[in-house]
Amino acid sequence: MTLIVTGASGHLGRLVADALLERVDPAEVVLVTRHPRALRDLAERGVTVRYGDFDDRASLAEAFAGGDRALLISTLAIGRRAAQHRAAIEAASAAGVRQLVYTSFPNPVPDHPVGPIATEHGDTEEVLRASGLEWTILRNATYAELQVTPGAMAVGGGKLYTNAGEGLLVPVSRQDCAAAAAEVLVSEGHAGMTYDITGPEALSQGQLAEVLAEVSGRRVQVVPLSDRKLAWGLMRYGASKPVARAIVAFGKAVREGYYGRVDPTASQLIGREPQTLRDVLIANRGELLASV
Repeated sequence: MTLIVTGASGHLGRLVADALLERVDPAEVVLVTRHPRALRDLAERGVTVRYGDFDDRASLAEAFAGGDRALLISTLAIGRRAAQHRAAIEAASAAGVRQLVYTSFPNPVPDHPVGPIATEHGDTEEVLRASGLEWTILRNATYAELQVTPGAMAVGGGKLYTNAGEGLLVPVSRQDCAAAAAEVLVSEGHAGMTYDITGPEALSQGQLAEVLAEVSGRRVQVVPLSDRKLAWGLMRYGASKPVARAIVAFGKAVREGYYGRVDPTASQLIGREPQTLRDVLIANRGELLASV
């Protein structure tokens, strides 16, 4: 069986490749990327590395050729990725791929506060379900690693500014998302399933501050702000308007409950308890303390 991973030189893709190589022969793995040179070390281990660009439809026929199952890792091209994903799904179908696994997003509903960041995933899910392919959707929760940079700012200044109110966040490590994706690719029984891939605990902003303080050894105080005041403060300290809006929208989504549900699926797929946010912050403690 030939397993294809797109976006294979990215953070998640590389972890999925590593997880697959612990399970299957390298000859069964095809890694698709816009940057093949970045995967030379894996090519030397016997993996097939192919060029593929979702904006270049001509490249996709060869990228998906001979695949049985493929992992479509969602791109970061907000505003364009629904079209990119459609091109990849159509190319996979034309190439004879039997099952496509897609990395989606929690609650990708039309009225989501983060707008296209979520809704483009919902659009892709609809295209995939209508494609005629066997499909599996992995709705990965917010990556715990994305809490390191804002966590470092909170640790450095001793204050966690937030508009998330009493909302809860359930971070999940990329490593656990990769392990879940690898399991779905190599095992049976996942066709037609939509899985929420979350970490093991839901955290309030107060609990997040406590974890940051515990790992860093420094006091972190939660400072609640309105959406407007947070946006103003972010732009005052150098954030562009689009970035400030995205951060505010994320906090609003947390506040309104879009990211607060713990799901046991990840532990069932990977056969162990997923890492906690504390685990991830400890692994990245140097970066967390960089501004201290």
